Amino acid sequence: MEDVRLVPVVEAYTGVLDDADLGPIGEPRWDAYCRERIVAAGLPAPVAAHPWLVPAVELRGAGLARLVLASAFADEPDDEALPDRLRDPATRQDALEEVPALSGGYVLETREGRCLALPGCCGDLGDLDEWRTALRHDDPAPATLWIGHPWLLVSGDGSVLTLSGPVEDGAAPAPVVARIARIARNTLTEAVAAADREVERFAGHLRAVCADLVGAEAAPPVASALIG
Repeated sequence: MEDVRLVPVVEAYTGVLDDADLGPIGEPRWDAYCRERIVAAGLPAPVAAHPWLVPAVELRGAGLARLVLASAFADEPDDEALPDRLRDPATRQDALEEVPALSGGYVLETREGRCLALPGCCGDLGDLDEWRTALRHDDPAPATLWIGHPWLLVSGDGSVLTLSGPVEDGAAPAPVVARIARIARNTLTEAVAAADREVERFAGHLRAVCADLVGAEAAPPVASALIG
């Protein structure tokens, strides 16, 4: 069985790499180019398994502010006014519904650093609740573990959880879906708890940045929305 950890990550593509014509992930020259651009933009170096997923807990200060501005406040024509509407108590609640979660999620890797699974498209840090749900699954029949798409499947057998995938269309027949790992339930429980602590640290960094962007009163709910 694998000894694993969950690494909270945030996508550092928008505002840094979205003007680049990139090749396939895994091609060394493109991966190196992405990493150089991201570090040059004042962001942490991406995790080893992906060229533009950065460890959330290492994001802070000006680099994090740049990422928040590019990801949350620059997509719609009226988004220049969004920070002002978040500052105003009269418009804050409606404005909060327009704040998107930062793209990202959780890298599942062994303690030695071998990547087992990456977050999929439309994943975010709020997906830790999905991992908590997976911890409670105790049925050999697979259930969906949403990490973005493609997603994973989890099956339970007492103290052991089996992860398989990735899948896009429900629970494919077992022979079709590759097994990713067998993990002791208590091991994954510890990994989820450790990831939760890292997300809380990241939330503190987000609140500090958001206080400058939208004011101290709006910072906590905006940070929560960005986490997902």
